[in-house]
Amino acid sequence: MKIKAYYNLAKPGMVYGNLLTAIAGYLLASGLRLKWSQFIAMAIGTALVMGSACVLNNLADRDIDSLMERTQKRPSVNGDISYRQGLVFAVLMLASGMLLIVFKVNALCALIGLIGFVDYAFVYTYSKRKTYHATLIGSIAGAAPIVGGYVAYSGHITLAALIVGLMMFLWQMPHFYAIALFREDDYRKANIPVAPISKGHKFTKYSMVIYTIAFSLASFALYAYSNLNIFYLVVMAVLATLWLAINVKGLLVDKLEAWAKQSFLVSLIVMSVMSLVVAVR
Repeated sequence: MKIKAYYNLAKPGMVYGNLLTAIAGYLLASGLRLKWSQFIAMAIGTALVMGSACVLNNLADRDIDSLMERTQKRPSVNGDISYRQGLVFAVLMLASGMLLIVFKVNALCALIGLIGFVDYAFVYTYSKRKTYHATLIGSIAGAAPIVGGYVAYSGHITLAALIVGLMMFLWQMPHFYAIALFREDDYRKANIPVAPISKGHKFTKYSMVIYTIAFSLASFALYAYSNLNIFYLVVMAVLATLWLAINVKGLLVDKLEAWAKQSFLVSLIVMSVMSLVVAVR
């Protein structure tokens, strides 16, 4: 069905993940004191803007997506959605999402959403073919939703907003490096210079450890510079220690695929639980 094809073109899994962090940012700022119309507008607007960026990314990547097993069935590749149809869909989502945020939330939230959109749809999409630093570049877009969710309620940037944005920025690096490791063959087929291909496995694994440590420190800093309670600190300490232990173990393993998948799954748990516990006071 065409509706399902449009839905899949917007990378719903990625949209939902980013929406979860946007909601976490809003709850962190509001302390569960939701302004429901504002909250709903922020959530829907964020999903639409991110979905638009994902559609444009899919349209731009349809040549390399056709070479990789995991992306060969995307609607932009198999012909279910034409380039023109996808482009119209992306423009409509972006326009409706931005208008909703501007008029129902605030201009600062819209600006942050626009920054994330441009970074993912254009800067990251271009750079992923050129440099392994694309992961770092794309992490700006991944950090935007949680900051946008925070300022949707607060109306201004605070130190806590910057720290939680930094947390999401740092979290993405070991998360996506793990994907690059267990999907390395696919990336080689498409000639995409991800870190394991450009810099090697040793560099990638050590980078994952360093970024995990940095994420852990940022998560502790959020406790120090916000009104979160001790429950948040204990949960994040346990999760950060677990994730770090797994990534340190990766320095010693030879069977990279199984370990990288384990690190990836734990990273999802870390992000999901963190998004929940930031609301606890």
